Amino acid sequence: MSRLKLLFLFLLLPITCCLLPSRALAVVDPLAVTNNRLGIHIISASPEEASTAAQLVNSSGGDWGYVTVIMKSGDRNLDKWQNFFDYLRLHHLIPLVRLATEPDGDRWKVPDGSEAQAWADFLDKLIWPVKNRYVIIYNEPNYGQEWGGSADAAAYAKTLDQTITALKNKSPDFFVLNAGLDASSPQKPPDFEDEVQFLTQMNNAVPGIFNKLDGWASHSYPNPGFVGSPDASGRGTVRTFEWELSVLRNLGVNKTLPVFITETGWKHAEGQTYDNSLPTADQAAGYLEEALRTAWNDPRIAAVTPFVLNYQEPPFDHFSFKRITGEGQSEKILGAAFPDYYSMFQTMSDFPKAAGQPVQENKAEVAKNNFYPTLVSGQYYILPMNFRNTGESVWNENAPISLRVLSGKEDMGIEKIQPFSDEKVQPRNDASFNIFLRPNKYGKVKVTLQLFSGDKPFDQPPLEFISDIKPPVLLDLQADLGWKIDPGGQYFLSVESPDVNTTVTADLSSSGRSQPLEARYLLPDSSFKFILRKPFYMPKEITMKVQSGENKLDFGTLNPDLSAMLTDPPELLRLLPFVH
Repeated sequence: MSRLKLLFLFLLLPITCCLLPSRALAVVDPLAVTNNRLGIHIISASPEEASTAAQLVNSSGGDWGYVTVIMKSGDRNLDKWQNFFDYLRLHHLIPLVRLATEPDGDRWKVPDGSEAQAWADFLDKLIWPVKNRYVIIYNEPNYGQEWGGSADAAAYAKTLDQTITALKNKSPDFFVLNAGLDASSPQKPPDFEDEVQFLTQMNNAVPGIFNKLDGWASHSYPNPGFVGSPDASGRGTVRTFEWELSVLRNLGVNKTLPVFITETGWKHAEGQTYDNSLPTADQAAGYLEEALRTAWNDPRIAAVTPFVLNYQEPPFDHFSFKRITGEGQSEKILGAAFPDYYSMFQTMSDFPKAAGQPVQENKAEVAKNNFYPTLVSGQYYILPMNFRNTGESVWNENAPISLRVLSGKEDMGIEKIQPFSDEKVQPRNDASFNIFLRPNKYGKVKVTLQLFSGDKPFDQPPLEFISDIKPPVLLDLQADLGWKIDPGGQYFLSVESPDVNTTVTADLSSSGRSQPLEARYLLPDSSFKFILRKPFYMPKEITMKVQSGENKLDFGTLNPDLSAMLTDPPELLRLLPFVH
């Protein structure tokens, strides 16, 4: 909605529309799944407004309603918007993101040539609440103040085309909507362009531009004066969208675009100052209910987001669902509770809604892979694997996630796979599974794993892992003792790696050799640090890659630790060369 719109109100003749019977969409058809069409327009991308919006649009049987929200070019803060999207997902709200530039006095700047790519780069970095990434390309460009002071259909068409291309090049999941237009604008360029003239000029500048859209954004306000009848039809009414679709058809649009009424609503008398010329909030609530029941109960409509949940100052205080708070409230009710919201809020909250089921993709990437390239036959393993949620869904919210073996289970000796937890896992967070297995053969074995949500596989190919199953590692230790002829006796061997940290005893003979030590816990073809210790001697260490079969670890000579022996005279005597 534009400020100057409040100064220009026009009665316009209704025009009946006809629609093509087929539906052709680019991404996911929101009308092909159970859809809650109710939503609300919010100004602030804050948890407070989102929480209230969820109470409003997801009440009375509803789930996954919509919010229209403005994103300005100077506010491309990744952390802020990701946190906000995460909050929307948590509260089951689908964002309709309207792009905006920045104000320049009493007008909005025209986007420059770099903005299309900048928006695509930024928006693609976000993890959205649902698969469809709804983006509205600016606002009412047929009104000059929304386009640098001069309405320019050709410039907007080219900007729209560039932005569609940039977004689609990033991801086919971007669901692109036009800027909602001011259907009540007169033909008074450059300040105003009639919508038919504007759409025609757009199509001339970029032929077929409207067929590139995924849906149609409409500002179906009840004019004249934002107080029109909910029963009216045609241009400038709550059924403006019907008239617009008819115009699009005449311009050659060959697919049916689902309609998103991103702005609509009635002005009410209540505001910073009470306006007796306007209907009361109770009357506006009745109009809203009638429109929801009739005009907007249309199978072509995907969303209706009335303007606006909360606007406390002119010029839009008379549209606000939330009452004016503080000293600005001119209407006082003595001895009665004063609700936070006007009656439109309760009316919309009580209106029956559908429990929406928008498409969300289940996707994951391996965050930690302990399916080692080599394993030891007959050794029992518990291999932890971590998966990061890279889709839109919350794991374990509607159905438990599981990791299943599609092939290689018997050859790898996989006994079971257990999730570490059944807690909900938000996008960007990890879930862990423990794989219990005991390989029972030699040679290379391929295992295919697939994540499932309930009985539905994830929306990505299965994961494949190949391990070479080998005989165990054997360690042959060799060492001498400084000042001693006979190095025989008990030693301590420590083995260290990112996954192994253990110490075992080893007996060396008088020749300084051990019997082969079977180290089934060591993975063949992996590197480890070995530290050999003996009391009162300095330790020696070796780092080497071990192989299946025998591996010689020659530690050389362990020199006496004289500082330790000085505290133990008997041990010092045993160190003398003539004492074997």
